[in-house]
Amino acid sequence: MKFYSAKTLCTGVAILCGLNLVGNVQAMQINSLKVVGVGNKQTPTDVPPTQDVPMGQSTEGQVSLLPEEARPTGDDSLFGGQGGYLHANLMVQEEYTDNLYNLNTDETSTFITTVSPALWFSLPRKKEIPVSMAPNNTSPGGMALQLKDYEGTDRYQAYSLGGLDFEYYSEDSELNTINGLLEGLFRYNMRGGLSLQLVDRFTRDQDKYDAGSVVGVSEDQFDSNVVLAAADYRMTEKLRAKFEYSNFWLDYEDDVNIFQDRADNVFDLYGYYIYSEKTSFFLEGKYVDVQYDAATENDNTQNFVYGGIKWDTTDKVSLMAKVGWQNKEYENDDAAATGRSDYDGLAVDVQASYDFTEKTGMSLDLYRTNEETDSVDASDKTVLGATLGYKQKFSEKITGTMAFSLEDVEYTQLVEQDRDDTTFSIQPAAQYLFREWLMGEVSYQFEKRDSSDDLFDYETNTVFANVKFAI
Repeated sequence: MKFYSAKTLCTGVAILCGLNLVGNVQAMQINSLKVVGVGNKQTPTDVPPTQDVPMGQSTEGQVSLLPEEARPTGDDSLFGGQGGYLHANLMVQEEYTDNLYNLNTDETSTFITTVSPALWFSLPRKKEIPVSMAPNNTSPGGMALQLKDYEGTDRYQAYSLGGLDFEYYSEDSELNTINGLLEGLFRYNMRGGLSLQLVDRFTRDQDKYDAGSVVGVSEDQFDSNVVLAAADYRMTEKLRAKFEYSNFWLDYEDDVNIFQDRADNVFDLYGYYIYSEKTSFFLEGKYVDVQYDAATENDNTQNFVYGGIKWDTTDKVSLMAKVGWQNKEYENDDAAATGRSDYDGLAVDVQASYDFTEKTGMSLDLYRTNEETDSVDASDKTVLGATLGYKQKFSEKITGTMAFSLEDVEYTQLVEQDRDDTTFSIQPAAQYLFREWLMGEVSYQFEKRDSSDDLFDYETNTVFANVKFAI
């Protein structure tokens, strides 16, 4: 079955969702303040380290800059501090890295200045952003983790967000760039138990530098879009069904990366048994059709079968875990001619969080899947990774966070040289709330990659300092 890219569809969805003009900033969640801003491809705790979108330094997963006890109680304002319709965010960040291009030799240091303005809108008015997406270019369907269910009970919800990242490099002004994102949601809950939802996310960004980048020739810039339509039906008190269709479109700017350009079409069916108010068991079947623009030898279809649990026992504990099997078949099944072979293997997606106290919490993401290639020398790659986050609130103004991530990537090589990358990252951060609308943050990140191909080894140290403003 042949599908095509959905540029026209994506544009229409963006208009339908009421999205504003923006670019590629990831909405960032800090304490209680919703800020949109970026660092330089940082890894937050609520998304896997494979994601391509640059993130801010906060590792907390909440969505308003204002602590609960500091928020105004009125609800009449148009703007954000009082839960209004329109929210404005700004981050200004300075960072220093000792290895800009993430190389094993000839390391280059630089300062990077990032200015990230953003606006988001909701109707009915909200203090919290109702959806959190983590696009990832190599994941089947463009999403590394399952999109969390929207829990709102309003008859309808409309939301849009737009933001830009202006990045300035001291080492080489030719690297200066503007990235951005455009995101929106519309959901309608019917009285009979049927809910309809449409989500769209457009991203303008560039891949993280490493030995595979051709600096001065290609900065690995790309446009991507994920659009997802869902119908969710509560059939009885114990049974629920959900169907999702999504399209992921990826387009790199330079011809050297044309082998990655593709469109994925995904059909996803869930059946839930509601054991209790807080616990559900489910089965999931997913079909993915992957069609490449130029590298058609990589065209493939994939089938996933999962069993899982969704468990929210208290306000302190949240768990979504599913384990299953992935089957991938290339459309050109002549392995001798293409060097590509089909894949069968375990697929895992775990998203968990636990708040020990009101001031202390942890989160864990664990994932395993076979993904599309980001190397011209490989047909695909199998990714196993985990991200652990810890948060400690020391006082009403001071919060500390720590993020750990570990990821192993095994490439299915088309050349004799094997490639198996293991990447470790640790990032402590400290935040200070100057005002209910103004926060400062400092953080440090150490990242190390060991590869069976020494060309891709590196160690990088980065220091960040930023201020964030939100209303």
